[in-house]
Amino acid sequence: MRVYLDHNATSPLRPQAREAMLDCLDAGVANASSLHPEGPDARARIAPARVQVARLAGARPSEIVFTSGGSEAIAAAIRGVADRAPDDRRRIVVSGVEHSAVLEAIKLAKKRGALVVEVAANEDGRIDVERFLFQLGDDVMLAVMQAANNETGVVQPIEEVGRRCRERGIPFFVDAVQALGKIELNFKGSHADLMALSAHKIGGPQGAGALIVREGVVLAPLVVGGAQEKRRRGGTENVAAIVGFGAAAETAEHELRDETRRLLRQRARIETRLREQFDDLRFHGQAAGRLPNTVNFAIPGVPGEVLAIALDLAGFAVSTGSACASGAVEPSHVLLDMGFDEQEARGAIRVSLGWSTKPAEVDRFLEQFPEVVEQVRSGLAESGGAV
Repeated sequence: MRVYLDHNATSPLRPQAREAMLDCLDAGVANASSLHPEGPDARARIAPARVQVARLAGARPSEIVFTSGGSEAIAAAIRGVADRAPDDRRRIVVSGVEHSAVLEAIKLAKKRGALVVEVAANEDGRIDVERFLFQLGDDVMLAVMQAANNETGVVQPIEEVGRRCRERGIPFFVDAVQALGKIELNFKGSHADLMALSAHKIGGPQGAGALIVREGVVLAPLVVGGAQEKRRRGGTENVAAIVGFGAAAETAEHELRDETRRLLRQRARIETRLREQFDDLRFHGQAAGRLPNTVNFAIPGVPGEVLAIALDLAGFAVSTGSACASGAVEPSHVLLDMGFDEQEARGAIRVSLGWSTKPAEVDRFLEQFPEVVEQVRSGLAESGGAV
């Protein structure tokens, strides 16, 4: 029986979301834009989901724009601001530990004339507020900061940055894809103008997300072609996926406090045991405030991708801290930005827990992990250290 410990990549579909989606599909939902009676029926299923997602994120239902996922929401925010920015506002200020979806969207904006300033994190993975604010001048079109990091789980000071951006009249975008459902979010209290969300990180379906757009903020739409979502995002709504997103959001909201306590206990067990088992093991971001479900670490001399493969063969699904690009494993840009060397950035392993993680699964991981590491070390020794 495999043990799934990669919830930050995607979280298994919650039973509540599955039930809501099946009910929706069995009803034979029509196009929500249709004028015949089935159209309003479909729209009526979307409305409660908008409320459910808004409640979890601390937003107004009218501010929720449903998208095909977090990446689209991110692209819609950055492109939507950049395409409407006046000529005297060309700079984008962004943290250096953002998700690749944010960094790639900003690269496209740069090709279209934007000037980009990246602010590095400290060794704990947290962005220094004053260093970030120092870059905010009258020529800034957009400030960008994630709510929590997908690799380390480090939570960023979005409320303080958002307040200062609001005072200076600078649009502020927050990628909250990893934070939603894991810590309390308050879109209004964050002072953000835009915030990206995703369904599958909280046990909803893949292929559904949302962009929160503060009332009064006008964006150039990324997807055109229809009047859906108040003309903020064209295209026929994926009603079943949106309904599943809503059901997952409602469940996550109801369970948030209990889940936080449960996951913190499990995370503490993992970190305590790993520290006992390996004197040289190094945690990343542990000194900062983190998501309750995320552990990121490296064992010197043990390549992360080799260890992840060995764990996979032993029946454990975890993630490395690096991304695969063009067939080559790249060192984690997050750890590099935090000041770690390339070897450390290649060695990171991320264990991320979630709603389906059972104590017995954590026990099994902790029991077998030392054996897996020893197998990897023996294999490296036999091969002369070649990966």
